[in-house]
Amino acid sequence: MTATKPGRKPKPTEHGTTLCYRRGCRLPACTSAATADARKWQYLRDNGRSGFVPPEKVIARIWRLRAAGMTDGEIQAAAKLGPSHIYQIIRDNTAVLHSTAARIFNVPIPENSGEPTRNGAHVPRLGTRRRLQSLIADGWPATELTRRLGTGDGYVSYLTRGEGNDVVRLFTAEAVRLLHQELAGQRPEDHNLPTRQIKTSRNRAVRQGWAGSAYWDADDFDNPNFEPATDSTVRRNELAAARRADVEHLYQFGVSPDEIAHRLGIAESTVKGILGELRAGERRDRSKAAA
Repeated sequence: MTATKPGRKPKPTEHGTTLCYRRGCRLPACTSAATADARKWQYLRDNGRSGFVPPEKVIARIWRLRAAGMTDGEIQAAAKLGPSHIYQIIRDNTAVLHSTAARIFNVPIPENSGEPTRNGAHVPRLGTRRRLQSLIADGWPATELTRRLGTGDGYVSYLTRGEGNDVVRLFTAEAVRLLHQELAGQRPEDHNLPTRQIKTSRNRAVRQGWAGSAYWDADDFDNPNFEPATDSTVRRNELAAARRADVEHLYQFGVSPDEIAHRLGIAESTVKGILGELRAGERRDRSKAAA
């Protein structure tokens, strides 16, 4: 018998389940449930089938429930899962028991109220940061975005900084998504905002290389592999291509990496990185020719 901590009663288990049988109950209902479960697994093994399902659809269902306003605790209670089970499924991203997946899919998706979710799960900050940056590029001052979100002073500025793998609470991400959905395409000048603040916001975005809302599709904000092709990014790409060609040209004439860096006015580490890519390409070409 499993020992329990002093003063804490063991959590009751529903009769007529395999779990109750595993905990020592031998009532007919629990014995029948365990027998049926064993037969099901034997059938799956005999027919070369797995009792697990891929995680993608299960995780997508969890996200739909979250987006509709359910907290992870509410999802777990409705699906009759243990504490942290939802988090483990998303974190591990491995095959999920068929019975567990069925419980999650049996949870009905509530009608979306259009309000931000109350779910406090952590999600990547990338999409939140990009949405706020695009609104600032449109001319919306950070102070006005802060007022509309109802957050503390400086929080919007904080959210626009950081790396793509930083995280934010899901309810914050949803609040920003709804705000962007509301303001994208509107002119801040039409909302009686100070002209000086609007100009300052746009100038800040130009300095930072932030793209306005017009450069984005809704699905691209959360895509780490997408970068909007603004005029500034096109110029950066053209300059990078020209710099790469200059490095290659000088290297072919035997100029050392440190001398190339000096002549072009760039870091030696940048030169070595470009040369490393060139050499790797040459090796691939030789391998293909030999094959």
